[in-house]
Amino acid sequence: MSRVLTNNMTLSYAIEATIGVLPGSPLWHILEPNTLGAYGATITTVARDPISRNRQRRKGTVTDLDSAVDWDGDLTMTHFVDFVEGFVFSTAVNGDLNFRAATTSGASYTVPALSVDQAAKLLFAATAPVSLMFARGYLLAANNGIKPLTAKPTSTGTIITVSGLSAETPPTNSELDIAGVRTDTDDLDITVSGFTAALTSGNGGGTAMDFTILGLTVGQFVHIGGLTATNQFDNGFGYARITGIAAGQLDLDKLDATILTDATGAGKKIDILFGRFVRNVPTSSTEFLERSFQYELAYPDLEAVGTDRYEYAKGNFINTMALTMPLSDKASVSFASIGTDAEPPVLARATNAETAIEPSRTGAFNTTSDCTRLRIAELDESGIYTDFKSLTVTFGNNVSPEKILCNLGAKFMNFGNFQVDVEAQLIFSDARIASAVRENRTLSMDFGLKNDDGAMFIDIPSMTLGGGDKEFPVNETVLINTTGEAFADPTLNTSIGISLFPIVP
Repeated sequence: MSRVLTNNMTLSYAIEATIGVLPGSPLWHILEPNTLGAYGATITTVARDPISRNRQRRKGTVTDLDSAVDWDGDLTMTHFVDFVEGFVFSTAVNGDLNFRAATTSGASYTVPALSVDQAAKLLFAATAPVSLMFARGYLLAANNGIKPLTAKPTSTGTIITVSGLSAETPPTNSELDIAGVRTDTDDLDITVSGFTAALTSGNGGGTAMDFTILGLTVGQFVHIGGLTATNQFDNGFGYARITGIAAGQLDLDKLDATILTDATGAGKKIDILFGRFVRNVPTSSTEFLERSFQYELAYPDLEAVGTDRYEYAKGNFINTMALTMPLSDKASVSFASIGTDAEPPVLARATNAETAIEPSRTGAFNTTSDCTRLRIAELDESGIYTDFKSLTVTFGNNVSPEKILCNLGAKFMNFGNFQVDVEAQLIFSDARIASAVRENRTLSMDFGLKNDDGAMFIDIPSMTLGGGDKEFPVNETVLINTTGEAFADPTLNTSIGISLFPIVP
């Protein structure tokens, strides 16, 4: 007798072409869930219950179907990045500069033909700014790491030229990402005014940086300074948020303490590190994205030893995503999706599902040494609070199924307002938190996590706090519990900004 062991199952996903329909050659990706909650269809039947001398029901009929996929896992870059566009309903800025399984020669990566926009964002010229790429997942060490361009790519071209590579047919989970830009010698200066700064180019003898062509966006975080001291200002490096973009200047706020002083890049080529950026946008935006996912759950030995069957949950939109940071532990992430249908397990497998891509960035973020910043701040950037005991941030899309007559299950999916909610427990050491709750004061919150797989920086530009009840544990510090509700920032018109970095110091 066969049976299916939970630990032997495999959960994978693919992005659908249209709701419930896979593209002709889908890319499947393997997930690493810790727990799997709801999966697939729940059927509703209604029995006939007539008035009868038989005093019995008669056979009923199937009247409804609901489909859902709920899972949670450790917070890793793969789990987060793979779904970030789906739960924010937005295309990632610079997402077009992420390439999978680019083959290598001694001096180049081969990628799909570059568009005009892609080629324009990749820079190289003598005594001028140079784009930085970052590669990971290759078998040969020489093909991994940060790679400055050594030639300018061309539109419709397929070659990204760097140096020091070895010929390799790469694993399917290898990646090549935009990582930033390296400016010319003596080019950059920082001028700080209070909690804001201007990063200016054109201060040396080389070619000035045109920040408007890099795909950077107001509200995005960048990292000022590269991996080594030779590509950093003398006073160090750190994160900052972009508030303005001009040809020769970036206006910045939310500065790390290490860049709260003026600095010059005398004698150095300073790196500005960045990657993809995602934020919620209006439905009228060209970046607005409705992305649905299809899941495959593989059941080994279902019905007979050696006979595997596969259950496909179709047309799934991410309803909620919760990011949880408990005390002295791993961070975790959970997803709840609502779908259109899931048929019983079948013997025939979907196209390409047997070659699903293994996750590559699987290092779990911890809530101690992997935190780069965690704070609540006033809008003028003066910090209010940094001493958190726990934090949960939940993103909601208010997804609901649309059902019609003569169709089992949902035919369409509705989505409502995008919401960002915060639950936090804090050490009660500052009365301004209680005052902010009572006064319904507009605050800001940002936090960053990094490990060897990259970094994510999450910015809630405008929010209010609620709750405020206190706990009084004996022989410990007084605690205060609070909730937060993000709303459309008056300047950025977003509730969340998510900056993703393939590499930071």
